[in-house]
Order: sequence, then C-alpha cells, then structure tokens
Amino acid sequence: MTRIIIPIALLALLLMTTAARAEVPANDLAQVARVRQAQLMSAMFDLRRSRLGFEETVAAIRQSAAKKGWRVGPTQDAQADMARAGIKDAPRIKVVPTCPPEANQRLAHISQILGKPIPPLPCRVTVLTDKDGQVQVIKMNTAHLARAAKIDQLARVMGEIAAEEEAMLKGIVE
Repeated sequence: MTRIIIPIALLALLLMTTAARAEVPANDLAQVARVRQAQLMSAMFDLRRSRLGFEETVAAIRQSAAKKGWRVGPTQDAQADMARAGIKDAPRIKVVPTCPPEANQRLAHISQILGKPIPPLPCRVTVLTDKDGQVQVIKMNTAHLARAAKIDQLARVMGEIAAEEEAMLKGIVE
C-alpha cells in the first residue's frame, strides 16, 4: 500500500506545485509589464529639478529659447485648465511650446530620404511642482532617442537637437 501512496502523493505534490507556478507567472507578467512601462517612461522623458522657482523657471525657459532663436508659443496653464474641468488640487503645471529651429523639418527631411515615417518631436517643455513642492522640468528625452536610433542619419540629427535642448536649459535645471 505504501508503494501506491507515495507515487500518488508525489503526483499530487507535483500537480499542486504546477498549479502554484501557473498562478505566479501571471502575477509576475503583470509586474514585469509595470516595470517595463516605468523604464520606458523614464527613458522617454527627461525629468530634472529646476534651480529656480516655478514662475522664474517658466520665464527662464521662454527667454533662453527666444535668445537661441527658437519658436516660442503661448504658455499653457495646465493647472487652470484642470481647475476649469473640475479637478481640485491640481498641481502647478505650465507648458511652454518651444522647439529648436527647423528641428521637425530636419526629421521630415530624413523621413523623405529613408522613405520611412518619423514622428515629429512634441516641442514642448513642461514645468511642474511635484508632490514635495520641488519645481521640475520635463521634456522628451531626445538624447536617449538619439542613442536608441538605429539609423545613423537619424541618430546624428536627434543628437544635434538634444545638444541644442541641453544648451537652452543650461543654468535652469540641475
């Protein structure tokens, strides 16, 4: 009888372990997906602390961009937009639409040469106050996109744009 009980017990143990393993990967996959999404977001966006106060940061970005010959559009007060939409306690957020001269035209030119669509840059810098009251500046991480580009021409142009953005933010962000 022991000969029969031991194999049955081992089979039951094996089935329980397999069932337990089947549940874990589903949870692990969700966790892995969340981690990858966070990694992607941190790679796509460049978030840095400002050396200045909130309004001073917005003004400094506008002045620096204009001084370098960039297009600078009207600043959007996203906090006010959210308040009008009924969102209470919205953080301070202002969006400065600005872009290096002809950045998207350069990308469009490469797109034509390669015969592949290349999306335009969002061309905006966002200033926000985080939950700790720190002033942060966030923009597309053009430098990372340049390093990730597998096409030499695209990598070169994206690197040039990243250098222009870095120069514009010099002295404003840490």
